[in-house]
Amino acid sequence: MYKKELDAKLASNASGIRAILLYGADIFLIGHYGEKIAKIFLEKGYEKNSFYFGEFDFENALSCFSQGSLFGDAALVWIKVDKKIPKKQLDTLVESLLKNGNGALILEFYQADNKTIMEYMADAKSMVSSFNQAKNGVFEVRFFAPNFNEAMPILQEYAKELKIKIPNFLLHRIFEQQNLDLGLSIAELRKYGIFDQEITAEIVDNLGYGLGSVEVDEILELLLLKKPYFDKLSQFLEQGFEEKQLISVVQKYFFVLFLLKIHIRLKGDSNLAEALGYNPPKAILEKKKAFATMIKETQYESIFFILNTWREESFKGMNRGNGFLSTLIKIQAILR
Repeated sequence: MYKKELDAKLASNASGIRAILLYGADIFLIGHYGEKIAKIFLEKGYEKNSFYFGEFDFENALSCFSQGSLFGDAALVWIKVDKKIPKKQLDTLVESLLKNGNGALILEFYQADNKTIMEYMADAKSMVSSFNQAKNGVFEVRFFAPNFNEAMPILQEYAKELKIKIPNFLLHRIFEQQNLDLGLSIAELRKYGIFDQEITAEIVDNLGYGLGSVEVDEILELLLLKKPYFDKLSQFLEQGFEEKQLISVVQKYFFVLFLLKIHIRLKGDSNLAEALGYNPPKAILEKKKAFATMIKETQYESIFFILNTWREESFKGMNRGNGFLSTLIKIQAILR
């Protein structure tokens, strides 16, 4: 099941959900939807039993279903982990839940710092098989990084909850500032809760903080144009950065170009905003289109391999601060 289908179920008050596994590419969405689903069950009177990360204990979690709740028949078992739970244990948990006739299970599965995305998805895949029982109300939901259209309703929801008066185009700008990272965008949005008046563009421009994505884009554009980029890179490195976030920004940059490349090959260059998920200014769109088409598909494959290697080495602490430069040099060699 995907986010759209889950939204439909939540609109009907989580109708039919007994157990659910939440996992995927966006950490924020996993936690966000875990909270939303749990809130529905708690409002129905379920007793919460939390098992977060190192606190997870299979026998204790199982006893919540086999023995029932201390204060009623309905127990909510809410698990957050970044380590794979053995299939036999998951099957037993779900079987006990269904036999109990009441209760609910929410399992949020996150990527551990020492796992690559491929290792994480392999672990997730082994757990998914325990949650493919839609007829019994047992589901799995895989999340992907949200585009503008998917992120806007969530940003609007949080702005309303935080009582922040802000127009949609500024929510769009904050999401862009944070390099389309929804979790960072929500954290950034909370800063504006101190204002009683409506948030203006001037306030966002003065207080907004991002990774310096404009500079990152400028460096990558110089690379693609085969122009010297070292001076701009030096300026960027001097200001400091968080490497894992930087890797995500660079991966997203090339992924967007790849999406445009495929869209143009399959559908032509009309309605490119469909591939992006939003409609940027014409000059920016034309620039992205030019870059997208100049890179061959075999080169994209090599670039993504280099970026994945950079991510894996970063998690292992192998880069020692020079990962960005090393990656740029490797990509430069591919584009020659």
